[in-house]
Amino acid sequence: MKKLVCMVMVIFCAYFVVNASAEEITKEQVIALVEKTCTDMEADAKGTIEKIANAEAPYQDAQIPSLYVFVYDTNVTIVAHTQKKLIGRSYKGKPDVRGKNFRDDIVNDALSKGTGWVDYSYQKPDDKGIFEKTTYYKLITGSDGEKYVVCSGKYL
Repeated sequence: MKKLVCMVMVIFCAYFVVNASAEEITKEQVIALVEKTCTDMEADAKGTIEKIANAEAPYQDAQIPSLYVFVYDTNVTIVAHTQKKLIGRSYKGKPDVRGKNFRDDIVNDALSKGTGWVDYSYQKPDDKGIFEKTTYYKLITGSDGEKYVVCSGKYL
């Protein structure tokens, strides 16, 4: 039964119309936020992770709340997010609505390339429908010696 539900969802999502978004965030803003967070984590990983979890500026923009940072470990587990309920969750093998394992792609690409962008489909927290999104990621080593993948994205 579970396989049947998954197959129906994949078929449905393959024909599901993806909405356009009038997002005001630029790629430059996303990159700047990731770079700032990387610098901060390299200096104080624990403190920066706490500030991200508390949605402190600049880790979540007060004017544009959809401009925020999140961090994975190398096992695709969220270690820092502005939504505390997501921290500690493993997203390994969990696809978007179209079946793309974008989180795995982000971490795997970071481990092999260091930095880059991944595109996927995602639901906006404050809007109905599925939207195209792109996320910039960068692999770093924090002040605690751990490897982290620092990310931020924007809807297209």
